[in-house]
Amino acid sequence: MGYVSVTIVYPFRILADAFSSSINKLPDFYVSNQVESLVELWESVEETDLVLVDADLLKQSCFRDIRKIMASFPGVQIIVIGIVSAPEVLITKGCAGYIDLHRGFDEALHLITRVGRGATGGILSSSKSSSESTLDTLSQRESQTLKLIWDGMTNKEICDFLGVKQQTVSSYVNRLCEKLGVESRNGIFLLSHRLRDKTL
Repeated sequence: MGYVSVTIVYPFRILADAFSSSINKLPDFYVSNQVESLVELWESVEETDLVLVDADLLKQSCFRDIRKIMASFPGVQIIVIGIVSAPEVLITKGCAGYIDLHRGFDEALHLITRVGRGATGGILSSSKSSSESTLDTLSQRESQTLKLIWDGMTNKEICDFLGVKQQTVSSYVNRLCEKLGVESRNGIFLLSHRLRDKTL
């Protein structure tokens, strides 16, 4: 196996330097590029095997830049670093892994090593997942709406069931999407398998 070329896309130099220094000590890994923005990634990086990218940079495009990274660098593995309310969505969008900044540095390096060597990545989140923590912040109506969406109801059916206007249900759905970090009502379903059994 050859060397794994890593590109770090992170605007905070101190943390980027810490990752770079540690990755360069791993056998068969080297940081070939360290940039502070996605624009720099498109303009200055020609090829890379693994991209570590700041979640906040991806949030600016509602995570659509994940596809752009994959299209620009065929076969690339992407690991997102930061705080994301629903990291499961990143995996469904094609990312190989997610590292919550609250996790230990050694665990992060272990995930980077696994992904770089072609193994399955995963989610390194705080002990209670961000999505589960988000569930604790939902209002009673948002929780009811979430359960009804998971039960397969349309917005119109939820409106009739709750006895509210359809515009109100649309507002609940929009707030759920925002709080759960998904782009659409369908994104809520992506979380259902992992969170369905949690107490709402």
